[in-house]
Amino acid sequence: MIDKTVVKAAKNVVENGEGVARNIWLAGLGLYSRTLEEAQQINEKTTTVFDELVERGKEVEIETKECIGKNAEKATDEVEAGMNDLFYRLSGVDREKLERMDDKIDKLTEAVEKLAEVQ
Repeated sequence: MIDKTVVKAAKNVVENGEGVARNIWLAGLGLYSRTLEEAQQINEKTTTVFDELVERGKEVEIETKECIGKNAEKATDEVEAGMNDLFYRLSGVDREKLERMDDKIDKLTEAVEKLAEVQ
């Protein structure tokens, strides 16, 4: 009887051990499957967020370029005004008047050249 009891107990241990090993194997497969699904979901979310960030970045880039353009024009105007003021202080001649006079000289030169061609 002892032999049959020992054999029966050993069979129970082996059967239970096989069941536990199978359950561990199945749990591992389940973990792998779940991890794969979660990784795919994270990848989809990441792609969506990345695309949204790219679109938002395009909008910010456009706004930034407009702002820089406006500030560059303003800075150019301020530098030009400062240069005109400095030129006036150093020479005593207003730059705008000088430009108008330059235009008049160009017109007079053209008129003189036309008169020279006629004679």
